[in-house]
Amino acid sequence: MMKKKEDPAIFPTSPSLVGKKIYLRPTVADDYREIQQWRLASDIQLISCHYYRMKSPEEMAESFRQKEKSEDGGSFVIVAKDDHRLLGQINFFHLNMLNRSAELGYIIAPDEREQGYAKESLKLIIRYLFNEVNLNKVYAQTASFNKASVKLLEALDFQLDGTLRQHHFYQGNFHDDFIYSLLKFECDF
Repeated sequence: MMKKKEDPAIFPTSPSLVGKKIYLRPTVADDYREIQQWRLASDIQLISCHYYRMKSPEEMAESFRQKEKSEDGGSFVIVAKDDHRLLGQINFFHLNMLNRSAELGYIIAPDEREQGYAKESLKLIIRYLFNEVNLNKVYAQTASFNKASVKLLEALDFQLDGTLRQHHFYQGNFHDDFIYSLLKFECDF
């Protein structure tokens, strides 16, 4: 039986995932005003191979409210401990309790990149998913040309499971996407 999102075993209350420089708290609809600005300032097709329809912050908030009712994942904002500013967002989705797996996704605010926030937030959410939710596997899909994401996943000892050939249309060309995974017994953080 799948646990409901409000069950602390799947979706902890705020702030329950605390690191050295950051903490994670559940995303709320109002956060999408800032998250949408990050997306607008980013090359969204660099981040995802899926078509992205631009939405207003209000549309984003409403979409989030609809997804909030889903039981197949969770969404957190990455928050600075020192001044509580939003730094990014991290999600787990395609939660499969039968196979004890989930997919991960993340975005860091453009002005906050390359400061270790993605790495720290991934460590927090992965430890939580392995130790509290009792997952066996987490995985992520990234474009072969997204060198920052590839480097981040490999730095966390994710293993390359496979390649989705010519899966990502970007800047007029088809590119491969990579599927990376980390198993519970491989995690040493």
